[in-house]
Amino acid sequence: MNANPQLMTAVEQLGYRVTCADVVTHSGIHLEAARSGLLALANQTGGHLQVTDTGEVIYVLAPDFRQVLLRKSVKLQAKAWLTKIWSIGFYLIKISFGILLITSISAVYLTILAITLAALFGSDNGGDCGDFGDGGGNCVLAIGDWGSSSSSAGSSTMTTVNNENLTPIRPKTQRKPLNFLEAVFSVLFGDGNPNADLEQRRWSYIGNLIHRQQGVAIGEQIAPYLDDVGQGYDREYENYMLPVLTKFNGIPEVSPTGQLVYHFPDLQTTLKDAPSQFKRVPQSLRERKWKFSKATPTQTNWAIALFAGNLVGIGVLALMLQGIASNSIGIAMIVLALYGVGLVVIPSCRYFWVKAQDRKVRNRNQFRHQQVKILQQNDTIQEKLDYAKQFAKQHLITDRDIIYTTEEDALSQEFKRLE
Repeated sequence: MNANPQLMTAVEQLGYRVTCADVVTHSGIHLEAARSGLLALANQTGGHLQVTDTGEVIYVLAPDFRQVLLRKSVKLQAKAWLTKIWSIGFYLIKISFGILLITSISAVYLTILAITLAALFGSDNGGDCGDFGDGGGNCVLAIGDWGSSSSSAGSSTMTTVNNENLTPIRPKTQRKPLNFLEAVFSVLFGDGNPNADLEQRRWSYIGNLIHRQQGVAIGEQIAPYLDDVGQGYDREYENYMLPVLTKFNGIPEVSPTGQLVYHFPDLQTTLKDAPSQFKRVPQSLRERKWKFSKATPTQTNWAIALFAGNLVGIGVLALMLQGIASNSIGIAMIVLALYGVGLVVIPSCRYFWVKAQDRKVRNRNQFRHQQVKILQQNDTIQEKLDYAKQFAKQHLITDRDIIYTTEEDALSQEFKRLE
């Protein structure tokens, strides 16, 4: 089975004994996905069901259900190994950019130094190196040979850089200060989307809000967690609530004055002894600000200075070698130039892209905050809330409510029947 990570985390945080409503409220996953996922998880890991006198189902799983599932699933075992391998491989990719940068700078400036010293010593020995730009004499030949062998190594090195740029990158969240090699990668490519969990948070907040209000809500309470509530007809008839009703199996109810409220019967049951692990519900969904880099200001400044210094050095070296006719040197200089320009252009473009993303985030956050003001200032809100109260209830399940429990064999039969 393809176990849902959000579902398994919710089960663990809720104490391994849950109802479908508790999992949906805690994680924000689709109601039907939670129901089928819990049943499959219990079947695969040797859990069992408890049924109440009202027909509510409690799913009881062992604390080691993850290990049990892992032992039974070859696919999950392979995925776990691949995750570890990718984690190590991705870290090596990250630090390789810093290593290649230092290697490039060292190679470029050592080559410049070698050429300069060769020209000076050649001039002192009465050779032809004083007229270096004309390209004649033993000194130029020696430099050309040295540059050729050097460029071969440089070309090999830059080919590696090119290949690594083609490697798929999946940044992970950093929880500790970056070292300098990691900071180089961070300045170049950033640290991933800070709002990658936005949809998970959105639906978790909405589920928690409905739970705290005993299974009822009105559109104005949900709007601060959405990105778009429409205009005109769509907003007036609250079409933006359709995805919420679908996800949590909600029922629209119409008041005598034509006002809409929403009733969610499947989210009105919970375990009385379930831990208080439900998330705090903020007034609105707020997206996190994009950051150019998680590197410290000092690390960022050093990285940018090295990018610029590397490009300047490549330019100087190109001028010094322009009089030497060598295909290998020409190819090496082209690769170095592309590499050096990329180190400057990529973070520069990303800087402006991050600024643009931040403006969009601020606009969306501001829009959702405005929905909170509408909720607080609308005169019809109280009327809708009063009407919604008649649908509000919460069934707290206790051990006395349980009339039947399954063992593994019975659970397997139930699972096959529902499939």
